[in-house]
Amino acid sequence: MEKVRDKIFGLYEKFHSNIDSNGIGLYLVYNHITSLGGRIAVESKINEGATFTISFKY
Repeated sequence: MEKVRDKIFGLYEKFHSNIDSNGIGLYLVYNHITSLGGRIAVESKINEGATFTISFKY
């Protein structure tokens, strides 16, 4: 996570070799959430997976 923390929500960023991926999904989610005043965070561990936490402002 330390290496990619600043890139994970970037446009066209991919961290795997799947050829059918475009790298826009997390970018779109991040922009929608933050434009509505919310926040999104990620925690990840190698060989364990990732946890995304989305907080909405109400």
